[in-house]
Formats: sequence, C-alpha cells, structure tokens
Amino acid sequence: MVLKNLFGKKDQTQKSAQSNVNPTENNDEVSSPQPSQPAEPQPAVHLEGAMLENARNDSPETRAKVYQELLFSDLLLALADTNSNETSEQTTADGKPEVNVAILSNAQGIQFAAAFTSAIAARRWRVDGGQYVSIRGQDVFKLLEPSPAEVIVINPGSAPFAVLNKVDYRQLAMGIVPQSQRSPVQVNVSPEQETQQQQQDGMQLAFPQDVFSDEQKQHTFHILSSIEKVEAAALGAILPPNAPQDSGWVRTVFLRISGVEENQEAVQNFCLKIRDSMRNNNELFQETQFEVGVMPDPNFWMAMHQNNFILLDKNPPEMPPKEESALI
Repeated sequence: MVLKNLFGKKDQTQKSAQSNVNPTENNDEVSSPQPSQPAEPQPAVHLEGAMLENARNDSPETRAKVYQELLFSDLLLALADTNSNETSEQTTADGKPEVNVAILSNAQGIQFAAAFTSAIAARRWRVDGGQYVSIRGQDVFKLLEPSPAEVIVINPGSAPFAVLNKVDYRQLAMGIVPQSQRSPVQVNVSPEQETQQQQQDGMQLAFPQDVFSDEQKQHTFHILSSIEKVEAAALGAILPPNAPQDSGWVRTVFLRISGVEENQEAVQNFCLKIRDSMRNNNELFQETQFEVGVMPDPNFWMAMHQNNFILLDKNPPEMPPKEESALI
C-alpha cells in the first residue's frame, strides 16, 4: 500500500509497493477512489474512539477497551522503503510470506515499529508516502514479536497515539489483555483541545518533518530569530473545514508571540507581515503556499518540544522528565 504524497510536486510519480507480502492482503495505492482503484481501507474507528476515550479519562476499563480494540482492529503496518536508509526486519506469521517491516529509531536510539488506524493517520506521520500493509492487530503483534522493535507506536504524528512496550505487545500477540497500571495512550496536544477544534470548525493539525525543505526551515529560522516579538515557532500543516484530505492541507508556521496587541486585527497584520518578509526577495517560497498563525496555548508548545517539532523557542518551557514510554 502506497500513501499519496500530500505536498509533492504535481508531476511526481507515485511509488509502487514492492514488499514481499501475502498476496491476499490489501496492497493497493491510497488515493481518491477511481473506477480502476478500490477505495481506501476502512479506518479502525472503534480503536480510535477507545484511544480518545482513554486519553480523556484513564481507568482500568478504558485501558482494557484500548487493548481489546488493538487485538481485533485492522492496522496499517509501515514497511521498509527500499529507496531509503530505513532498516527492515523480514518477519513471517502463520506461514505467510516475509514482510519487510520498517524498524526505525528515535533520537534516544530506541527501535520501534509504526502502525496506523487509517490512511489519514499514516499521512500525518509521513506525507511523502510510504509502503504499508493492512494486517489484523493480533497478527501485527505476532509478526513483530521476534523483531528488534522495543516498542510499537500506533499513530505516531497524531493525537492521541499509543506506545506498546515489548511486554505489552507480547501479551497481545497471545491474545492476553495487559493489566498495566499505566495507559499506553499518550497525547501530542490536549485531546480536549483537538476534539473541540474538530467539533467546532473541523480543523485538523499535522506536523510532518518534511512539510518544508531544509533550506526553507533555515530561512524561516533566520527571519523569525530576528523578530523580537516572536518567542517560538513550529512548522506544520492545517486541514481547513470540509477540505479534501488528500489535497487540502495548508503549510503553516505556528507562532508564540508577545508584545502584540491582543485583538484579531493586530495579530493578523503581524502574521501577514511575517509571511511577506519570508517571501520577499527569496526564491525558496516563490511557489510555496503557506500561512502564518498564532498558537497561544502553552500545552501546544510543550507538545512541540516533547515530539521534536519545535523550530525555535527563545524561552523554552521546563520539560518534565521523560519516561521510557514517552520517548517516541
């Protein structure tokens, strides 16, 4: 399964899945449904709902519901990209052909595998596409049990997401619901904030690492560092209400500011001036559409630091000690 590039050039050709997977598995290209192509796989909505419920109210009951849904939901497992430096682990399950699972490492060197509840969640993590295969949850855990993956992350790049350590997913591989005293569900931003946003205006946020090029990031950092009223910045994307998932994302520079009059017109004018200063006399942004906006919520900026999405922070918050399950 190859997920469509949200920000790629229009003439960019799609990659084709070349992994050695069971031919009965769903291995189609994810894009807008067309007569010659099947629709995207159905999202694991019950699992997504259980994760959100647990993020709001962690209890043994909501934890158990997440684990149960993980067992029986179909997940999109990230496969190794043969054209990248990702390592892969060839694993088998129930006599099926080998699957080249992507084994990645975070900044702390912890190896992990990534799986997703939907194609949309996979795009939030890696908008340039990638290879995935749809497998039932328990089979995913069986498949990865002999692998070097120390943890499995469900929906990295989304909020909420889940982190399963080796003990947890070994039990799930056997069909056992873990009795952990700590929830596997974590949040990048406040789940209440995200839910309220989606209910009120339908807006979604994503923070792919390659939403801007390295040259654009350097130029943005240089411009924003010199503006006294800009305290912090992060680069991401916004999906406006009712916009199509595969083409409606808008690159966005998120700011924390001070010393600007707290009214909509003043803030909007400030953001427009920054956008103009980034575009003026610079070819890097001549053909790149992007917006600049303000995020005042301190929890947002805490999450940007925790997930390494921060571009600039002149006055960073005091970060809590990292736990092992929060390293991804």
